[in-house]
Amino acid sequence: MNGWGRRGERVRAGRPAVMVVVLVAAGIGLTWFAATHFAYATGLAGTPGHLRVEACAWEHVGGHRYPHCSGIFRSSDGTVVDPNASIGKNLPVGDTVALQRVASGGYEQTGTASSFGWLAISLLGLMVLLLGILVVCGKGGARRAPRGLLVLLGVLGALMLLSAFIGGVAGMTEVF
Repeated sequence: MNGWGRRGERVRAGRPAVMVVVLVAAGIGLTWFAATHFAYATGLAGTPGHLRVEACAWEHVGGHRYPHCSGIFRSSDGTVVDPNASIGKNLPVGDTVALQRVASGGYEQTGTASSFGWLAISLLGLMVLLLGILVVCGKGGARRAPRGLLVLLGVLGALMLLSAFIGGVAGMTEVF
């Protein structure tokens, strides 16, 4: 062998390590981000209250249009009143909607649609993290991934799709 084969093998051997780091970091980051929003959407974190929608407008950013509604937020216990509250959602003017005030001072809409949506994204993050673990198992010389990890990946995928479906239906019907 002229050395090229060995060098190529060394380069390919480094790729799984980078892929594992990227998958694990992306999985942890996505799960943390989505789980935080899930906690606000379900009311487990933040300050609960209501926003009285006074005005809505469409903002143009980067060639796209985004809804932006504002009004007065009042916490359920009456301790927080924010006359300049705003949320990036298209809501009917005059309506009162349930929101959670988050730690950063922003607002998260509560309800079935947003809760199941954030649950689906957090499950996606767990799936990405699990894929990183599966790459490590495959790199260890095992010809096949452990059956339990594959079953867990399938269950997470099914739950993610179910959560996305429920969130989508709830968001379209606005019944919940």
